[in-house]
Amino acid sequence: MLIQIATLMLSLMLLVMLHELGHYVTARWFGVRVERFFCFFDVKFAIWKKKIGDTVYGIGWLPLGGYVKLSGMIDESMDLEQMKQEPKPWEFRVKPAWQRLIIMLGGIIVNIILAMIIYAVLFISQGKSFIDVNKMQYGIEADTTQTKFGLLKGDIPVGVNGIKYQALNEIGKEALLGGETLNVKRQGKEVSLPITEDFRTEILNAKGAFFVPQMPTVVDSVVNNSAAQKAGLLKDDKVVAVDGFTTPLYSDVKNKLKEYKGKTTSLSIERKGEPVELMVNVGKDGTIGFSNSRIYLESLISQEDYTIGEGIAKGIVEPFEAIATQVRGIGTLFQVKDGRKQVAGPIGMVKQMPKEWNWLFFWSFTAMISAWLAFINLLPIPGLDGGHAVFAIYEMVTGKKPSEKVLEKAQMVGVVIILGLMVFIFGNDIANMIFK
Repeated sequence: MLIQIATLMLSLMLLVMLHELGHYVTARWFGVRVERFFCFFDVKFAIWKKKIGDTVYGIGWLPLGGYVKLSGMIDESMDLEQMKQEPKPWEFRVKPAWQRLIIMLGGIIVNIILAMIIYAVLFISQGKSFIDVNKMQYGIEADTTQTKFGLLKGDIPVGVNGIKYQALNEIGKEALLGGETLNVKRQGKEVSLPITEDFRTEILNAKGAFFVPQMPTVVDSVVNNSAAQKAGLLKDDKVVAVDGFTTPLYSDVKNKLKEYKGKTTSLSIERKGEPVELMVNVGKDGTIGFSNSRIYLESLISQEDYTIGEGIAKGIVEPFEAIATQVRGIGTLFQVKDGRKQVAGPIGMVKQMPKEWNWLFFWSFTAMISAWLAFINLLPIPGLDGGHAVFAIYEMVTGKKPSEKVLEKAQMVGVVIILGLMVFIFGNDIANMIFK
C-alpha cells in the first residue's frame, strides 16, 4: 500500500508543481507578484510553508490540485479586500488581457509539453508492445458471462465495427468506448456479435482483462508441499489429460480439476517427450498448487520500435489521443450500468497503482494524467484556468473588461462547482469501499 500511495503522490506532486510553475513563470515574466505557490490545497493548514521574498511557498494536505495566488486577481481565495484598494503596477488586474491570457494558459501549456516529452521518450526508449491477435493460435477463454454475449471458447477477436485491429487491447478499448459489433474469427470464418450495454459493462468491470488468450498447460513452478509437488509434477511438464479426459489448454485443466474438489484423480503428463501418469489429491478449492508458464503468452507479443524522429512525432500526437480516449470513456460511464462506481478519486486511484515500484508505469501514468489535467483545466468553468481564460478572450474580442462584480460572482459559482466535485469524488470513493 505504501508503494501505491507513493506512486500516486509523487506523480501528482510532480504534475501540480510543474503546472503551477507554468503560471508562476509567466506571471513573473510579465511582472505580476506571486503571493503564494502551493502544491496541493492548504485548507485550514499546510504541511509545510516558507516565505521567500514576496512569495509563500508550501505543500498542502488535500491532494486535489494546487495553486498560485497572484496579486490583484479574483481567485478561489476570494480575497476581495485587496480588490477594493487602488491597483498596483505589479497586480494581475492591471496587465493587458493578452498577458493575463498567457498567464492563465501557462500551466496548461506546461502539462501538454510535459506529456509530449514523456511520451516521446517512452516511444523512443521502449517502443510499443502488445498482444498480437494475428499470433493467437488458441483464441480466448470464454466463461459463462462471455458466452451469454455470444462469445465461444477459441474465438479470436479481430476488430470492432468492421475495422480490423492488430492489438488485442485496442479491440477491447474500441469495443468498450464505441463498439456496436465485435468481429471475431471462429473456425476460420468471421462472425459479428452485437455489443450491448451489458456487454460494455462486463468489459468495463474486467478492467482490461475481458479478452484473455488461452494457452497450453506447461508447468512453470510448483508450490512447496503442495499436492502437485507430492504427486511428482515437475517444471516444464505438459498436462495433456485429467482422469483420461483430454485437456489441451490451461483453462481445460483448471475447469476439469474443479470437478474433483477434495478427490484424487489422475494426470496424464508429457515429460521430455515421454508419457507419464501421476495421481494427485485435488484441494477443496479445485487446485493442486502449480503455476502455468507464460512462454506462450510472451510469444504473442509484438514489438514496434521507433526512430528518434518517429518517437517525437508520436509523442506530440499521443497526449491528444489520450485526452480523446478519456473523453470517450466518460461518455461510456453514462451508458453502462453502475458507471459511477468506475469513477475514481485519490482513494480509488491508489488501489489502481502497482504494488511494486514500476518506473515504466509511473511515467506512462504521469504522461496520461498530465494530458488529462491540461484538458480539465481548459474547460470554461469559473475557478479553473479555462474560466479565467474565457474572460480574458472576451475582453480581447470586445474591448470591454468584465466588471469585478461579474468576476466575483463567477468565481463563487466556480468554487461551488469545484467543492461539489470534491465531495462527489471523495464520497464516491468511500461509497465504493463500503459497498464493494
